[in-house]
Amino acid sequence: MTLVPVYRRRPSALHSARAGVSASFCCALALVGALYQHPLVLGAALAGTLLAAAGAGVGRETLRSLRLALPLALLVALVNPVVYQAGDTLLVRGGEALGRRWDITLEATVAGGLAGLRVMVLIVAFWLMSVAVDPDALLRVFRRVSYRSALTASLATRLVPVLARDASRMSDAARCRPVAPGRLAVTRSALAGSLDRAVDVAAALELRGYALAGRPARRRLPHSRQDLRVGACALSIALIAMAGRVAGAGEVDLYPRLELAAGVAEALLAGAIVALACAPFAGRGARMGVARD
Repeated sequence: MTLVPVYRRRPSALHSARAGVSASFCCALALVGALYQHPLVLGAALAGTLLAAAGAGVGRETLRSLRLALPLALLVALVNPVVYQAGDTLLVRGGEALGRRWDITLEATVAGGLAGLRVMVLIVAFWLMSVAVDPDALLRVFRRVSYRSALTASLATRLVPVLARDASRMSDAARCRPVAPGRLAVTRSALAGSLDRAVDVAAALELRGYALAGRPARRRLPHSRQDLRVGACALSIALIAMAGRVAGAGEVDLYPRLELAAGVAEALLAGAIVALACAPFAGRGARMGVARD
């Protein structure tokens, strides 16, 4: 269950802002990881995301994402230099096997490490969105586009923790038996239980008339202080990231020789990302007007 992100309401600027605004803030941090592969910029995006999580009161929950992100990043970092031998700086001269040479170069090793760091930034940013943005409110943004798709996604986000808890309880009960069944039997039982639950949910929804539901009416709510704070920071992060990419800041050339840009532009870009990620939670205004009903 520790690897299943669960949203809980908290008194923070990120929780009290509109779901679309808060999701845009997390996506803006993920955009930095998608656009850049410079280690300083990626480190700033990762640090900014973790600081934002701490400011929103979900720092401990967001740190759990590292249990998933670190192994994936390590896997990418190890696989890339093995399967891709481009680069001029040879580190390990391997032998020949399966009709090819297995050399390891410095450039491929660094490229794998940077790719793994990008994976970490993306996972942590979207994990923050999972624990700090109300999934029901976020899906209500899309329900006017496709009501049934939004309902399906909403049920999926609600049922995943329930099914994980059912599987955990079945596993605990299996270990209490004199002869514990194998993992395949427990998995088969959990799958059968999830199908039975799906049938019951479908029948309940049909009885409540969800099959005949139409497009809901539009609700217009005034923008709150937190909407403006979080939205302004999200827009600023996205614009600065795209502007820096167009201007050539944070350039990294990996092949055939490793070249990393290291100057004032990269330092300013990294500092701006961290500062804007922390800005919604700084000052007295971040602790006022955090309730939204």
